[in-house]
Amino acid sequence: MSPPLRRRLPFGLRVTVLRLPALARWGMRSRARLPRTRPVDWFTQATRQSPLRRQGTAYEPDLQAAKEHNIRHVVALLDGLELAPGATFSWHDEVGPPLRLRGFAEGPELHDGVMGAGGGGGVCQVANLVYWLGVHGGLEVVERHRHGLDLFADSDRDVPFGCGATVFWPAMDLRLRNPHGHAVVLRLALDHAHLSGALQLPEDPGFRVRIVETHHRFTREGDEVFRHNRLWREWDHGDLVRREPLAEHRARVCYPVPPALISSESP
Repeated sequence: MSPPLRRRLPFGLRVTVLRLPALARWGMRSRARLPRTRPVDWFTQATRQSPLRRQGTAYEPDLQAAKEHNIRHVVALLDGLELAPGATFSWHDEVGPPLRLRGFAEGPELHDGVMGAGGGGGVCQVANLVYWLGVHGGLEVVERHRHGLDLFADSDRDVPFGCGATVFWPAMDLRLRNPHGHAVVLRLALDHAHLSGALQLPEDPGFRVRIVETHHRFTREGDEVFRHNRLWREWDHGDLVRREPLAEHRARVCYPVPPALISSESP
């Protein structure tokens, strides 16, 4: 089927066409999931917490409940995951297809730029957290995607725009490789209000990581406003600080932006 014809199909049908062959392959292959462990005295290299409900991103009660159900399900799948030296974490390998038969609910999900309901909707909040922890733990980003939309104005944001990761089975995966000479362990937890995570190492690796933002601006292109920035991973080894490119973003803004914040210059 040609891409122009595929785009004319309803979103749900397009997803079915995309997923059926992948489901057949996934069902036939044997999957060796990464081991789970429960280290007690390991060093905590990075931690993060995010609210399940954020001002400006309220969903209908049923969708919110489905989102929290899906997050709880993924937390149970990923908590304690151990990534050996040289091993690569794949979201799709560890979480698998977001099917109702596998315990997922119809949660909030973008359909052609419009919020709707889809299997496993809402789990990108967990992917955002895993990506953040992986970056701060010094993992190599092998594959990472992000929405081309900026849906909501900043509300109590404490990280730069674009620090998350989008996953959509089977097309958009999140893959992180462990380049260290030791294992790392992912810890995830959920309470009534927050999703929490930590990345643990056998000992202090001797470095800290920060995400630094540059070139942030809003620009107008015709009737639409876009948000841009560049993100860098800054490694602090105490006596040496080095910086490497992490990501660059251009996203269409879906909320009103004060005219004073919109630049007339291209980024």
